[in-house]
Amino acid sequence: MTNASPSLDDRYLDFHSRTTEVFAAYPGIEPLRYFIFKNLLIQRTRLGFKNHVHHCLRPILRRHHSHGSRRPADVLVWIESSRETSAGTLLPVHRELTARGIQVQLVSLRGPGDLPSSTLHFQFPARVLPAPWAKASWNALCDVVPELRFPDLKRHFMYASADIQGMSDEFSRVLDAIQPKIVLSAVTQMEAASALVVSTRSRGATSVVLQHGLLQPFYVPVVADLMLTWGESSIETLTRLGVPQGKLVACGSPRHDPMRRSMIGAKASLLRELSLPKRPTLVFFSNGNDLVRNGVAPLECAQWLESVGRQYSGEINVIVRLHPNEDGIIYRHCRHLRITKDSPNLEVTLGGADIVASLCSTALYEAILFKKPVLQFHADHWPMLADNWKHGLALRISSEARLSEILRATLAGGKDSRIDPAPIDRVFANHGRAAKAVADYIQGQLQKAKSAA
Repeated sequence: MTNASPSLDDRYLDFHSRTTEVFAAYPGIEPLRYFIFKNLLIQRTRLGFKNHVHHCLRPILRRHHSHGSRRPADVLVWIESSRETSAGTLLPVHRELTARGIQVQLVSLRGPGDLPSSTLHFQFPARVLPAPWAKASWNALCDVVPELRFPDLKRHFMYASADIQGMSDEFSRVLDAIQPKIVLSAVTQMEAASALVVSTRSRGATSVVLQHGLLQPFYVPVVADLMLTWGESSIETLTRLGVPQGKLVACGSPRHDPMRRSMIGAKASLLRELSLPKRPTLVFFSNGNDLVRNGVAPLECAQWLESVGRQYSGEINVIVRLHPNEDGIIYRHCRHLRITKDSPNLEVTLGGADIVASLCSTALYEAILFKKPVLQFHADHWPMLADNWKHGLALRISSEARLSEILRATLAGGKDSRIDPAPIDRVFANHGRAAKAVADYIQGQLQKAKSAA
């Protein structure tokens, strides 16, 4: 019997281990960490003729610098997306800090359209020539990861380095104008946020990242100076992945402060909006958006759900809520499932469900806020995408038969004690006041910096 191929997560951890010294020696390539791994090493993405032409024309097409307020501020808040995971995490903290009289400057790249008028909108001119560090860093990468040593991959890297250098130059101008003591962001896996962290470090300011979702190996390394996590369970996960505990502080999730267990009428609203009858309802949060990382697991999840949907047709509702980046194609033949995406909203969906299930969605955590039983699908031959079930935060569903067994017990009015909801405080510290807790921490860091000056 042959061993299963290493999962994408395992391959990333191996890549991280092999390249640690290279990223330390050449900090300019940090924003390209995931691009190098996913696009070059895994997908072997090569550029076509149109890509070369576009690269040469970019300096003509993209010439603008950032526009908006550049007033000095103690805290710079970086918003890189209009998605709730970014803006919804940071804006409550921005409001709390501003209410305390702390000078805060919002800087946005592709953020929501309703940001304050004082927001600085980040833009940077394109470059054609590779970054000064590109050649040496590429050679160092190829020395430890020989699989990268191909001319087409090198050319792609050189083009990407030009873009990162242009971005970093603009960050230098922004930071020189604002002179923040603390830079706050919600994700450092994206290129711009990572480039901002590198530029922040070179100026002696402190970079802080807020946890924005379910943790997994791609969260390492934590490139920011500090990470404020949702709770102790997240710290446990990150330390198991090798992150120094001294970089981690459990403050809670500002985005989840408004979410409450009491959702009067949520079940009725959920069923009404989806035109479903009044029955016990399982809501499955899908992860069919990334089949490269998730492998066959999302496809088999769909098969399990369709099978139990057919088996218990007329007795139970099975709802599948798609990931924001998912097109739903893996459910195209599932006639016994109700597929939805953005509606009803997340709170109504979680509040109205009788059971919440997923493969590796953030909903595995969020359901705990609503005191819902949580099922985590994980078969033996699937990649380990999240291990909440190992730590008492979910009940593992290892097969279609096990899922059917749980649903049969639910319909019979029985209760499996192993799916009792986990304690909220273990997952979400300071729930209901996390924005205040984060602001308290940031304010404390500013006072320390002032005392040390």
